[in-house]
Amino acid sequence: MKKLIFFLFIVNFLIIPMFFVSVYAEDTDYLAYIEVVMTTGKLIRNYTTTEMTELKTRSEKTIPFGISIAKDNVGTKATYISSILVSYENAGTSPIELSKEIQVETKQKISFSSGGQVSGGLGGNIKKIKAEIAAKADVNYSKVTEESVKEKKTMKINVDPNTKMILYLTGDLLVYNGCFSYYLFFIKQFSAAYEFVILNTQYERLEQALINESFDIDTGGKK
Repeated sequence: MKKLIFFLFIVNFLIIPMFFVSVYAEDTDYLAYIEVVMTTGKLIRNYTTTEMTELKTRSEKTIPFGISIAKDNVGTKATYISSILVSYENAGTSPIELSKEIQVETKQKISFSSGGQVSGGLGGNIKKIKAEIAAKADVNYSKVTEESVKEKKTMKINVDPNTKMILYLTGDLLVYNGCFSYYLFFIKQFSAAYEFVILNTQYERLEQALINESFDIDTGGKK
């Protein structure tokens, strides 16, 4: 028994920490979006310290091995503005034609981010970790592609005199987030936030207005 306890001590406090590395998803484009508007709830980055502490406490369920989670948002609908493609003001007296090449996502895509440490000991790769969290977070992970597929096209835009225009990318998202805790031999190794964002649609939108008028969207001060 003493040998077993000593072995578990070595594994838990000496060997396992060697495999801990800070890992972040390769695809977290949504974190750089100009705006994400959820129908309810909010993204993990907007949680207060108190809210995050409460979520982490809820995720602590003392299991022998693996991951326990506390779900907050599950498939919450959201809209977004990812980027301003071009903006232009025509203060002249003649119409102006612009040509802009754009890229639009044409397939469902899933993004994942975590604010904490994820252990390589959970299987050696981030995909397995994401899949395990997704299964418990009610994310239909297997049916969503992780590869970004983009369609290129060229738009012709006419800007009338005394008119301004803005062309931007927008669409719909689903947000799944919360916190998870990882256990080994009934001992919690770490807790961290998780967030899956599924991009369902993306399309370009063109808006025009008189120079002295405002657009209907919030561009966050970007042009």
